[in-house]
Amino acid sequence: MVNGFGHVCLLVRNLEQSLAFYRDLLGLVVVRRRTVEGEYPETAFGLKGVRIAYAKLRCPGSRTAGSAFLELQEWRKPKRRPAAGSHHISFLVADLGREYRRLRRRGVRFIAEPVTSPDRTTALCFGYDPDGNLIEFVERKQRRRTV
Repeated sequence: MVNGFGHVCLLVRNLEQSLAFYRDLLGLVVVRRRTVEGEYPETAFGLKGVRIAYAKLRCPGSRTAGSAFLELQEWRKPKRRPAAGSHHISFLVADLGREYRRLRRRGVRFIAEPVTSPDRTTALCFGYDPDGNLIEFVERKQRRRTV
């Protein structure tokens, strides 16, 4: 079962322009910026040659790890990519493998099996609701502390 709301993702044509709006005009706080490419996003989205620049933003004062955020994605590759607008919503789950198997048994269609991020901090997979809206399921992994 879902145990938290993760984020809403908007696809944007120009990440810098969008940051000027959401960060500079509305006052949201950037908590992470990154570009991802290679096997991890290719597997997650079921597309080859994926290169995505993204930023995660939170409202001022909502700095706790469980706070939902806004994710802005600029798809730089492939040439054929999703149009700007709402892309997906994200839910947090405690055990992604178990949730994936449960939902598949109930007829939920997924892009691919769960995949773990290169830094091993999250595992995720994307599926579809009955109307074809993209839903991301995320399990946040505990980092092992080294002494």
